[in-house]
Amino acid sequence: SAKSVTLMRSDHLEVMRLMLPAGKRIPEHRAPGEITVQCLEGSLKFGTDAAVQTMHAGDLLFATPGQAHWLEALEDASVLVTLYLPQGH
Repeated sequence: SAKSVTLMRSDHLEVMRLMLPAGKRIPEHRAPGEITVQCLEGSLKFGTDAAVQTMHAGDLLFATPGQAHWLEALEDASVLVTLYLPQGH
């Protein structure tokens, strides 16, 4: 029953906790800056045009600015996303 929430946001950094129920998919999108995605609980798929990786609790991935990516929860998952916000975003 936990909700996704922005934990903090400053001029250049945003940290979010995403709660993804099993089967939930976040469609392909792009971030304006570098991001890290860390699976805290559960498991999910993280996909880019280059590869699809299965993530489990403790796994951490990095995506470059503008890299298209998507997420899909294989089971209920909690994910910590850290996003660098370039100037003007």
